[in-house]
Amino acid sequence: MTELCLVRHGQTDWNRQEIIQGREDNPLNALGRRQAEESAAFLSQEEWDVIVASPLSRAVDTASYIAEACGMDNEGIVLDERFIEREFGYASGKPVKGIYEAVQADDRERIPGLESEDEMRSRVLEGMQHLVETHPGKRIIVVCHSHAIKAALSAVDETYTFRHAMRNACSNYITYENGQFYVKAVNVADHITDTTVVK
Repeated sequence: MTELCLVRHGQTDWNRQEIIQGREDNPLNALGRRQAEESAAFLSQEEWDVIVASPLSRAVDTASYIAEACGMDNEGIVLDERFIEREFGYASGKPVKGIYEAVQADDRERIPGLESEDEMRSRVLEGMQHLVETHPGKRIIVVCHSHAIKAALSAVDETYTFRHAMRNACSNYITYENGQFYVKAVNVADHITDTTVVK
């Protein structure tokens, strides 16, 4: 069995301000760094073999905290574009209020440039498939983003959708066995100081 733990990055100012955040390379804020440390302490209670991150700095920096706490080589963090945040097109940088329903409706007429849910599921699933084929039988941490995690969950199990909120720095466990992915645990965040739900 191969196991993936998809971890959302810690909070950024745009998360706190409820602004749609896509490919912008916004850094962790002070709370986000603390959340990354708490996530790292939680994950350090288990053994991990590989750590992967989206190339955006908020994911890379969260991964660095985790790598250090887990005794993994910080230089060994593998960056994978397939786990980057969704391209929100016109919605990116806009307040969540007023436009998020259009995002949830996957409405690319109202939101030019929006990456579709199907496109996201396809690329994230491709990334996951690559990891389980490259590291069979290993335990892999993937530090990424809210919509990347939603894409992974909904690709594996149709009972999950892009409407499932993800807390900052939460952990989500997916196993792979006999050629099949299974969702094991979602939005694990009791160890995180600020568990405010942020879309």
